[in-house]
Amino acid sequence: MQYSIKKIKELSQNLKLLYVEDDDKARLSTLEMLENLFNNITTATNGQEGLKLFKEGNFNLIITDINMPYLNGIEMLKKIREFDSKISILILSAYNESEYFLDAIRLGVDGFILKPLEHQQFLKSLEKVSKKIYLDKKDEHYQEYLEKEIKQRTQEIEYKLHYDDLTGLLNRYSFFEDIKNIELPILFMIDINKFKIINEIYGSDTGSLVLQKFASFLLDFSITNSYKVYRLSSDEFILWDNVEHIDFEKYEHELEIFFQKLNNFRIEVNNDSISVEVTIGISTSQNDAFESAKIALEYAKLHKKPYAMYSKAIDKRNEEQDALLWKEKIKTAIKTNNIVAVYQGIVDQSTQTIKYETLMRLRDTQTQELITPYHFLDISIKTGLYNELSSYIIFQALEKIKSMKITLSINFTYSDIKNTLFIDDVENFFKKNEELGSFAVFEITEGESIENYRDVKLFIQRFRKYGVRFAIDDFGSGFSNFEYILEIEPDYLKIDGSLVKNIDTDEKSLILVRAIVQFSHELGIKIIAEYVHSQTVFNILKALNVDEFQGFYFHKPKAQINKEQSHEK
Repeated sequence: MQYSIKKIKELSQNLKLLYVEDDDKARLSTLEMLENLFNNITTATNGQEGLKLFKEGNFNLIITDINMPYLNGIEMLKKIREFDSKISILILSAYNESEYFLDAIRLGVDGFILKPLEHQQFLKSLEKVSKKIYLDKKDEHYQEYLEKEIKQRTQEIEYKLHYDDLTGLLNRYSFFEDIKNIELPILFMIDINKFKIINEIYGSDTGSLVLQKFASFLLDFSITNSYKVYRLSSDEFILWDNVEHIDFEKYEHELEIFFQKLNNFRIEVNNDSISVEVTIGISTSQNDAFESAKIALEYAKLHKKPYAMYSKAIDKRNEEQDALLWKEKIKTAIKTNNIVAVYQGIVDQSTQTIKYETLMRLRDTQTQELITPYHFLDISIKTGLYNELSSYIIFQALEKIKSMKITLSINFTYSDIKNTLFIDDVENFFKKNEELGSFAVFEITEGESIENYRDVKLFIQRFRKYGVRFAIDDFGSGFSNFEYILEIEPDYLKIDGSLVKNIDTDEKSLILVRAIVQFSHELGIKIIAEYVHSQTVFNILKALNVDEFQGFYFHKPKAQINKEQSHEK
């Protein structure tokens, strides 16, 4: 259905609108649309400014983002509701987590629209909210109609809260609500094996189709076996049954049937047939069924089993005590300046050292040993200490560039990129030292943690103007999305070490690396190979026309940089 802009304008032209959005590009784009409909628009760039303007003005409608500096959209609206409990509100946001939907319901908003905006959906929401305000002002007798409209919107939000958009299955939120009421559950946590490879080979659209078809497969299976079905995350699903007693023979038989049916399950795409393999973790625990199933799933994956049943024998949660010890070590290292940067040389085809990669180490206060992030990085992420570690190392590297005028590669994760205040500080460094941008190479680690590739593209655009170059790190281990590479146009691709270290014995690795090099060079992208550990591997990579090389064969990471950049083996 096409919505008439003329009709919406008739309803909204006399309304006073407050529009709050911190992202300049999103604000300008949406504002261009709004200015065709509203004659009186006031804009704010953060929640704090929006609250101030609201108190000063007399607005009929608020349109706001959620994730903003100083005061986020939800907190701003809570304070606004203290002054006006009836003002109409539309939320436009890329954030679709369940807590935001719940907050939106509690605040009584008129609509929650996910970005990127779909034009007709946006017009539909504007028409409804403008009509509501118009009718409120015109005639109180329309209250019943308005309540019906609000109820419908609430139902829409409730649906989004409980159901997965892609598959139509009950979602993660629903699962955790439902499991509270289970007395004796048997729970199957199902993970699609190597799903990211399907995305890499066939593309994300086909990946989405596979998830939809697999969801239908699970629903068909559950019809005859009385299971509830949930989509927990990207490629992870849940089947559970609430029973009075556990009949292990019954469930073992049903598992056999499940795998038999899955064996014959195929998705036909462009004359190709895609099969699906899964790993299953099973739990019958009454107290922590979810965690137990997760442990069983991880155990099955580790031991390459199709499924595993939870038992205390495979429960490694005591290892959490070690995690707490590492947490204290990390906190102590931060306080005592024992998080240090080391630098590993990168060489060209003539083995001349041309730049260095900045790496993180934790120095043991007793032994002075430099400990690699392998031992503590995951724990720092889980305990909320990662941002402090990362920012400390990145600014050490920037100060090294400033003092030595030497080219350094610096690692940025998606978490770093999303840390708005920190990225602002990094940009301020280059604003004060514009001549240093050409000495910096930002390495972006690819992986499943990247939620929105547009964030990465905007990050690159933000720093390219200072002369910063960009590398995609660990290429070949994560998304390896060639279409995405075409879009962001990095200066370098760093081939993941898993492809390099066995290239002299693994024909598949050789073929894949050759393809990556050829593809990249045709786009003007340089290739860096990591984990070069021998002359043989170096010779093979050099013959493939790899541009730059990194590994223990040339340099081990060192705390100090040789200013002359002499070649060291």
